Amino acid sequence: MQFAILVQAIRDCASKNRDTQIKAIEWFISDEFKLFCEDLDLDTYSLRESMMSILSTPSATLKENAEDTISSLRASVWQRKTHS
Repeated sequence: MQFAILVQAIRDCASKNRDTQIKAIEWFISDEFKLFCEDLDLDTYSLRESMMSILSTPSATLKENAEDTISSLRASVWQRKTHS
């Protein structure tokens, strides 16, 4: 469930709706996000950097970059689970 929240937030960063995008960005820079990452044992800094790089891409590739980030994150989480 927590991973689904993260995936949606990443997609929201790539939203065409500016309000949705801003709310997602605000969450990624919040203390709540930091605690969320700690609960999932994720690197807050790296995820924030990924979100900023998504936002700096041209709008034509925004959704594609968000999906690439989600795929990478899924692989990382899967790897962590199989090696635990």
